[in-house]
Amino acid sequence: MTILNLPTHIIHPVPVPRIHPYHLGASLYMPATRTDILAVIKRKRLEKINSIIICLEDAVKETDVPMALANLQALLNDWHNSLQDKNLEKPHNRPLVFIRPRHAKMLHQLSNFTNIGLVDGFVLPKVDMKSLADWRLASQTHSDGQFLMPTLETAQIFHPTHNDELAIALTESFSQQILALRVGGNDLLSCLRMRRLPDVTLYESPLGTLIYRLLGGFVPYGFYLTSPVFEFLDKPKLFAQEIAKDVQLGLVGKTIIHPSQIEVVQTGFMVKQAELEQAQAILHTNAKAVFKQDNMMLEPATHKNWAELIIKRAEIFGTC
Repeated sequence: MTILNLPTHIIHPVPVPRIHPYHLGASLYMPATRTDILAVIKRKRLEKINSIIICLEDAVKETDVPMALANLQALLNDWHNSLQDKNLEKPHNRPLVFIRPRHAKMLHQLSNFTNIGLVDGFVLPKVDMKSLADWRLASQTHSDGQFLMPTLETAQIFHPTHNDELAIALTESFSQQILALRVGGNDLLSCLRMRRLPDVTLYESPLGTLIYRLLGGFVPYGFYLTSPVFEFLDKPKLFAQEIAKDVQLGLVGKTIIHPSQIEVVQTGFMVKQAELEQAQAILHTNAKAVFKQDNMMLEPATHKNWAELIIKRAEIFGTC
């Protein structure tokens, strides 16, 4: 798919998903081979987790895929059988639950799984213009009410022209809503023959510049982006610094690798009381066109989008 005259293409932002992407919060990938996933869904374990992603891709060895698929079907059956008052069908009473298939063929295969409709949606790995058509066809076998989260993590994502085309294509390709675009940090670093640097945030690495470009390329089309995993468990201060930057840039969630990271993410997404008051003033029906508060200029015409995000963040994560 090649789109001509990109500079003249009219941007029509996609609608905000019916569940706000901030609800992703701390997202924990769980290999589909694990046997404790239902306990997490029921909040008997990791009761504060915001979302989980049941992984059939990188977290599962090729030889273990049949066992992982069988385990997933057993999980879906047990989950369905445990629904007494239907509470676990509602995302507010459990973490959001997604499945990451290995490839588009597996996504299509999952449509035949009994009770697959219980999950909130699917994480699509390695989405780019080359693979998009396959993902689009496979998604058509699933419910329009489920969400998709394409992952940006191939070498093509380093090319701005490709991303211009992908952003436009993603507004037109799926009948399901795209909850967020996931940024696959480790895969992108692998494209550069690198791994994450141990003593600086992601924004001081080559991916920092790329993330800025991705924000400029996809957010104007209405998409939200999530932040890559932070894989060092012994650097909590650096982790908190990176989350602070994630939040400043408007990213909506953070992939985590360990339960000890849940609270750090949730605390990092809390809203400062002064920011909340500024957002409320901007959105007030009697707000002036331009006014001063906290020694800064506030202008509802240009600050409205920011203010709405602050209000939503405060609703989900609270204030500090």
